[in-house]
Amino acid sequence: MKKPIYSFFALLLLTQVVFSQNRDLRFDTKTAMYAANEEWLTFACEVPEGMVELGLKHQSDMYWYSLYNLGNLAFRSGMGVHVVSSPLFRKHAEEDEGMPWTKGMMTPMKQRKFMLHKVAQFKAKSGAANLDNPVFKGYGPPPGAYPVYLEFSSGQPTFVNDPDLEDFGTLRWDKATFDKSMNPGAWGQTLMKQILWARDFFHENRVSKGVTYIGTGAHDGAHGFRGSMLIALALNKAYALKSTLAYNAKTGKLGGVNPMTYDPMKGAVYFPHKYEVSFKGPMTKMMMNMMMPGKAPAWPKKFKVTDKTSDLFDVASLVWGLSEFYYLTDPTIEDGFDALFGDPKWIAKDKSESEINKSLKNSSKTVFPKEDPHKLSKGMTVVNFKNLMGLHFNKNNGTLVDSWHPDSKQGKRITTVNAGMAIIALSNVYHRLHDVDMVKNGAKKMLVAQANFLLKQQGSDGSIANSYDVSGKADNGKKSLVSQTFAMRGWLAAYQITKEEKFLAAAEKAYGFMQNELWHEGSGVFRSYVGATSSKFDGMNYGSTIGALRELAIARGPSERTEITAQLDEFFFNVANKAGLQIAEINMTGEMIPTKKQAMDMMAKMETMKQKDPKKAMAMQKKMMDSDQDGVPKPKFVKGTKKGAAPVTAGSVTISTR
Repeated sequence: MKKPIYSFFALLLLTQVVFSQNRDLRFDTKTAMYAANEEWLTFACEVPEGMVELGLKHQSDMYWYSLYNLGNLAFRSGMGVHVVSSPLFRKHAEEDEGMPWTKGMMTPMKQRKFMLHKVAQFKAKSGAANLDNPVFKGYGPPPGAYPVYLEFSSGQPTFVNDPDLEDFGTLRWDKATFDKSMNPGAWGQTLMKQILWARDFFHENRVSKGVTYIGTGAHDGAHGFRGSMLIALALNKAYALKSTLAYNAKTGKLGGVNPMTYDPMKGAVYFPHKYEVSFKGPMTKMMMNMMMPGKAPAWPKKFKVTDKTSDLFDVASLVWGLSEFYYLTDPTIEDGFDALFGDPKWIAKDKSESEINKSLKNSSKTVFPKEDPHKLSKGMTVVNFKNLMGLHFNKNNGTLVDSWHPDSKQGKRITTVNAGMAIIALSNVYHRLHDVDMVKNGAKKMLVAQANFLLKQQGSDGSIANSYDVSGKADNGKKSLVSQTFAMRGWLAAYQITKEEKFLAAAEKAYGFMQNELWHEGSGVFRSYVGATSSKFDGMNYGSTIGALRELAIARGPSERTEITAQLDEFFFNVANKAGLQIAEINMTGEMIPTKKQAMDMMAKMETMKQKDPKKAMAMQKKMMDSDQDGVPKPKFVKGTKKGAAPVTAGSVTISTR
């Protein structure tokens, strides 16, 4: 049977080359995570009063594509710094007096022991320890998971091993392609996605045999376990920002920041645009591998800043994610998240089954402390809010600016994309920091000022330029889709808070410009810029377009949104599925993933059929590669790859809009 199977794979590879798409597979963390956030928000359609039902045909696909992005990056890819090495884990390893993980061994091993205890807690409190399903197998986490808390900037999401979806160790991305620089914008967008996904998992909890388990009832304990891991990654990221990754402009060193006393006017402490990390040498890894064979991750040696610029999109992204984290950890709001925060000082791994069961029935015994995450998320939201106001806001002209640098100080230009992202983040601060009046009211004033600045620049045809200097002078570039849609996102966020009709009218005018000058009927997408005969789409302009159309549909009301929701659906499908911005998909969005035996049987059947009925064999082959025939293949059959690629957002796709 070996020869026919080999020839079948050869046929697949030939097919992949022949039908390769005009696509850059490279995964860009910042833009992909931004797109994932807009996809999730389009599925949820949240407003402060509740949820709006838009009736989108592809709403479920948006939800799952969003989750594929984060799940593969955070737990499978290996594209980042492993959480076991985080400063928060080090703090617990050194300071938790009397706890099992603080005894003996070198510090990295103590940190690993602490991580294993937390994993045991997550399993017990979610009920995942009792599971027996294809993923959890009664043990909890899938084998080979590699949780990262500081994500790298980019990398090829292509596999280097034959992928087995039940073994995360086989789903690592090609590390030779990784850009190991790190960017706060990517961290902030990922943080937002982590909290949105965790919120989905913990909006309610389940009761079984008198025990309340954390996480929704779907998939038994899988949701509770994964959600706990997501919050742990978010918590470690936020703590690292506070304790070790803040850059002091006066000293030129990385360190901590005190949110209670920080004042940017007395010296900027901020998160620069680009970091690099170096790792300890092979001797350290060899020593660790002696204690945990084959499982030692790369251990950070030093972080350094390679671009000192404070970038507006970066700061806004951090504010967006951190303010959402504040909401999830808020003890003043009664919700399903309360079951996560309380007294985490019970150790499931080293206790008897009866002791564990007793702890499970005690609702005060949880997986995270009650106060620390809330104070941390509030403090770090405030630090970055202060930097928006102190470093980036030009008071004389009522606008934020793109950059601040310790040498050249405040920049003179504002990009429309950055202005829109800042308004989105500030509106989240307004809604989420509901009990911090000074920050809430300050966020409203700043976002209204920025929305008004953009409003003054809007052309009579409804368009907005790509950037302006602080006096309002526009650049000369061709007006882009991403600028129109980020301006719409900003105006609609301002409208939602102020209810001022001028902001809704501005968004409607911008949409009219998009219809007249950017919509391309033949391809069913908006051109990427005015007059484009070939349009490139990445996570940024794809995500902002989905977000802008969603928010305008919500603002219009049920009787007037049919046209725009249909266009949103069409744009999504044509960019994500048809053009291939979504690289691959798995069973949740329509793929039938066979077992190894089923795959072997299908291949043998295929080889026989090729001899009898080549046309039917080709149809069967296409069905094997793409079960639901929606244009998005199984990970193993991604065109142009040897072993396949992860089901995540591509770097870009190009569509003819001639």
